[in-house]
Amino acid sequence: MARRDPFRVLRALLAGGAATLADLAVLALLVSVAGIDPRLANAPALLAGGVVNFLGNRHFAFRATAGSLARQATLYTLVEIIALALNGVLFDVVMRVAGGHVAWAYVAVRLATSHAVFLGWSYPLWRLVFRVPRKAEAV
Repeated sequence: MARRDPFRVLRALLAGGAATLADLAVLALLVSVAGIDPRLANAPALLAGGVVNFLGNRHFAFRATAGSLARQATLYTLVEIIALALNGVLFDVVMRVAGGHVAWAYVAVRLATSHAVFLGWSYPLWRLVFRVPRKAEAV
């Protein structure tokens, strides 16, 4: 039976917070400084957040450095490709419904849509991605 860690979800939220900051920083930089449409800036911002999130979850949230990096990176990438699509589509739909680019509305939309994808898709699957066999846990 897997070891229970009541603080793992809190650490995952903190790692996600760091990823969200990276995501929003790239999004704001591309939109506000470079003048790129928020829908076009969406994918590179999500990618930056995804890299920060993988590292934060592997090293901090799940403490899974004893697991296979290649396996974790591959499975994480598969989960996050779908999460990227879910985030992208959900962000785009909400932005269209909200009437496009409204000053700083994209930040609130990003926070709401990415949180929904985190709770419903990513975190449940990350628990499997970052599972480390018992032998590796004891090391």
